[in-house]
Formats: sequence, structure tokens, C-alpha cells
Amino acid sequence: MRRFIPYAGVRAARDAHAPFFRPFLEVLEDRLLPSMDWLAALAGSAIPEIELAVSGAITAASNLGQPAGLSPQQISQAYSFDQITFNNGAVKGDGSGQTIAIVDAYNQPNLASDLHIFDSMYGLPDPPRFTVVNQNGGNSLPAADPNWGVEESLDVEWAHAIAPGANILLVEANSNSYADLMAAVNYARNQPGVSVVSMSWGSSEFSSETAYDSYFTTPSGHPGVAFIASSGDNGLVEYPSTSPNVLAVGGTQLTTDSAGNYVSEIAWSGSGGGISTDEAQPSYQRGVVTQTSTYRAVPDVAYDASSASPYAIYDSYGYNGWLEAYGTSAGAPQWAALVAIADQGRALLGEGALTGAQLLSTLYQLPQSDFHDITSGGNGSYSAAAGYDLVTGRGSPIANRIVAGLVGPGSSASLPWVATPASASSGIVTGTTTNLSVRGGDNYNTSALTYTWSVLSEPAGAAGPTFSANGSNAAQNTTVTFSSAGTYTFQVTITNIYGLSATSAVSVTVNQTLTSISLTPTGGSVYNNGSLQFTATAFDQFGHAMNTQPSWTWSLTGGGSLSSSGQYTAPAAGSGTATVYVSADGLTQAATVTYTPVPSANPGQPWSIWQQFLNTLMSQFQSLWQSLLLSLSGHSGAR
Repeated sequence: MRRFIPYAGVRAARDAHAPFFRPFLEVLEDRLLPSMDWLAALAGSAIPEIELAVSGAITAASNLGQPAGLSPQQISQAYSFDQITFNNGAVKGDGSGQTIAIVDAYNQPNLASDLHIFDSMYGLPDPPRFTVVNQNGGNSLPAADPNWGVEESLDVEWAHAIAPGANILLVEANSNSYADLMAAVNYARNQPGVSVVSMSWGSSEFSSETAYDSYFTTPSGHPGVAFIASSGDNGLVEYPSTSPNVLAVGGTQLTTDSAGNYVSEIAWSGSGGGISTDEAQPSYQRGVVTQTSTYRAVPDVAYDASSASPYAIYDSYGYNGWLEAYGTSAGAPQWAALVAIADQGRALLGEGALTGAQLLSTLYQLPQSDFHDITSGGNGSYSAAAGYDLVTGRGSPIANRIVAGLVGPGSSASLPWVATPASASSGIVTGTTTNLSVRGGDNYNTSALTYTWSVLSEPAGAAGPTFSANGSNAAQNTTVTFSSAGTYTFQVTITNIYGLSATSAVSVTVNQTLTSISLTPTGGSVYNNGSLQFTATAFDQFGHAMNTQPSWTWSLTGGGSLSSSGQYTAPAAGSGTATVYVSADGLTQAATVTYTPVPSANPGQPWSIWQQFLNTLMSQFQSLWQSLLLSLSGHSGAR
């Protein structure tokens, strides 16, 4: 069902000549017309990259009374931010000690109180420090504007949601002109503690844009500063995301299950992306980007941005509270939060904050497995595909892996170690399985460690054992299943996200256990006084004959007798059955014997009776034949 909501001038702000009044529009998949981007660039101004889906309400049954739209907890779980810890799990990865600077235009006067309401709804702490200044760092803030104000609500609330331990510095430009916005960027990058700057705005490219690229660099004498920008919501190429000094964030449509677990992503139809016409290809894209070899390609990475998977935000200045927002605006502040968390980890190892150049070059060097590779969907001009593409870049983050890669090995402290050596639940196995376990330690993130089990030695000719879990974090506990008895030595390799590893080994002896008995023959028939030899064989738990056969106990029920070696002798007369039993270690096997009298004609050779009959019959036939011949001979002589 289509719903109508107040337009609130979100798009009007993108046209310098738009009236102030707020018409009511039907908001579906809101799109920015290319001509409006062109007008913004022509006027030397930028537009916010936020879209509004519908007015929110705290009535969503699926979220148990939370506002409609994705929650911080859902995003944190879907992108694995909740898996980030430092110092062997002792320190949560939340951006503590870092400052995220957010640059926007104009003012949202209720933002501090709106952020507190947002935090209270989701059980988040208020930021350690939240500061709002103008483009020069002063307290005289720009004019309020509901259109840019809702952008500020999204940027601040979601940067804080992902990195709740980081300080937030909001720098409000006096207007949306590039001159004012760059003044705000320049102020932000020079502030002590600022390690990342988020910019959720832009416009179509323009010929003089390269003159602004130097603003997106770390000032001399300042610790590293990285710069993040949304790629735009119109499927085209926008500045400043095209600057080679800026991490450009495209858009996806995220699907999670009811618990918030990641299910899948496709490219968002509005994701800005393509090939710059003004910026040369940076060196970090070479070898990864194949769509061009001369110009800058965007985006670099991606993040959820679709109206089908919007975010909950709170804004009480231009709106009535809870809203659902989407667009690539959401990705820039959350990638900025990711970088702040990485800088937190680097600080714990004594490393400096990432510069933009370090961030971009490292992201392009990380393995593709650190990203959710988006391979379907498109933005109308380009389609997502395996590896780098012009809609989603390298993909969306698997945050714990990305952060680990950005922290980098850097020092020997990044080597994992064996916290608890490999061991078996039983070193002497009498069955077919045993449980192996080990625990690794890592200065960065134990939950990112993988455990790979292998066999160093095994009995000759034995088939290799199998593991219930292997090559994953869960494989720190695994069940090994054997196929033969003997002594085995297992080694586990503990590997961290950097590919560094440690090993541990454990030996297990599997003893043969009597499991079944085979009795040969399985039964038979004998004549009186006849005998039948039985043989018993013991088999182990794998169906193999035991190397050392047990001492057998033989017993008999019924007629006849049984020796201690398993030879049965039938009674001298009569007929009947007997049962032969053999036992060892609590197991018993049985065979049935039938005995009968020996035929009188030829005991021991029952076929001789028929032979005697045939011989007699043959003898009688020969006598008759001779008589016939004599008779014929006599008759012939009489003639």
C-alpha cells in the first residue's frame, strides 16, 4: 500500500532556487534527477545523500515495540561488528579514544536531545563527548535547515551506534557551497583526536574538482586522518567520492534473518558508481579494478542503503520523531565508525591512526574473503559481479575481518599463541571417536582465529580419520572419528586474520576392543560318531580381526560332546540337534548341529547305495543281453 508523508523539503534543499514551503509528495523509490546534480555542481554546492521512506512508529511487532527500520543491534550483528574485541577479548571494539568528525551543512537544533532519545531506545550510552561547531570551530551555529538537519540526524546517530565509544565532532558548514563545506572539512581534519571524517553529500563531477582533493589529506604534524564519502543515490558518479584521497561507499540491499544474522545482499539500484572523467586512477586500484586503467573508479566499498532495508532514525526538528531513512548517506558514517574502531586497535598496539592513503591501499590489498562480495543487482548503468564492480566496489564489510586487516600485524604481538594446548577427552580410546580441543590467544581478536586439524602420523595402511569441524573458529572443539586402531598424532594450526599461525599437537592411542565374534561354520550336519571342527574369530570395533585373539570358552547343549578346541562329536546313535557356544569377554556366538544315523549300506559313503544298485542293474542287463545274443545265434543255426 502506498503511503503519503510530508516531503519536508529533503529534495528542495538540492536546488538553490527551491521555495521554502513543504509540499506533500508520494515517496516511493526516491531518486535524484541528474539535472539537479548538475545544477548543484554548477552552483558550486553539494546535496545530502539521504532518502526518507516513511514516517516511523514504535509499533513494529517484529521489533518488539522498537521503531520501524533496522536497529543498531541488527546492523552490528549482520556486519559482525559485535565480533570485534582487542587484547585477547578483554577490550571491546567500540572506537574508544577516537574522534569521528562529521561534516554537514546548516544546523539541526534538536540534535543533542534527539541523539539521547535514539540512544535510550536502543540501550546505547551517550557519546563520551559530542560537540557541535560551525565551519570555523565557533559556537555561533549556522541557520537551521530541516533538510540537512535530517542528514545530520542520520550521520550522528549511526556513527555513534556503530562506534559508541568514540567522540563525535559535528562541523556544520554555513551553507552547502563547496567553499563552506571545504572550510568545515579543513577545520575537522586539523582537530586533535580526529582520526576519520565522514561526508554524506556530493554532486556531479566538475572540471575544477581536483583543486579540492588536497583537503582530504592528513595535515602536517597531525596523526593520521582518513576521509569517507557516500557515492550518491542516483546511480551516477559524484564528487567528493571520486577523489583518490577519499574512501567511496556505494549502496546495497541487505537481507537478514529474524535474529539479525546476515543472509544476503544485492546491489542497490541507486548506488552511485562508475568511472570518473576528471580524476586519474590511483595506484591502489591497479591490479584490482579491471574496468578502467586510466581514471578513478567508484565506489571502493559498499554498505546497506536500500529503501527495502532502511534505518531507524530520530529527528524532532523537521519531523515528528521516528523515521525510516536510507541511501548511501548511511554507509559513510558507519564506515567511518569502522575505521575509528580499527584506529582504536592500532592505538592499543602502539600504532598510529590510519591516513587516507593507508586505509585505501590496505583495503585494496585485503583478501576478498574479508568482504561480502555482491554479485547481483545493478544501478542501471553497471551490474554487480564477482570481485570489484562499479556498483558495490569490493563489497560490504565483514567488520571483524576488515578491522583486523586494518590493524595489521605491525608487531610480534599480532602473532597468535597457544593459550590451552591441544588435548583429547581420552588419550586411550576403546571406541571409534574422541573429542579434541585447543584454545588460541591473539592480541587482536580471538573470535577471528581459525583452527585447522591435520594428522602427523597414523598406523600403516590406516584410512585417515575425519573431523566433525575443521578450518573454522568452531573447530577449537572437534570430534575425530577413526577407522582403524593404532596410535595417531594430531596437529592443530591456529591462524589469525593476518595469516600468522601457531601450532599444538596431541597423540591418541586407539585400542582394539572386542566387538563381535564370528563362528565358522555357522552350523552343519553329521552322522553318529561323526565330528565337526568349529573355529572362532574375534573382531574389533572397526570390523577388523583382532591382532591378539582371546582365550575362548566352549560349551554345548544337546547331544554329543565338545572339546576345548571347538571340535564337536555326535552321539553314537540316534538323531537330534545340539548347539555349540563360544564365549569371550562377555560376548557369545552359537551354531546349531544336526546329527543323524549313518546309512547301513555304506557308513560314511551314502552315495555307495546308489552305486551298488547301478552295478546290480548293469549286471542284470548284461545277462539279459548275452541270453538274447545266444538265442539269436541258435535260431540262425537251425536254418
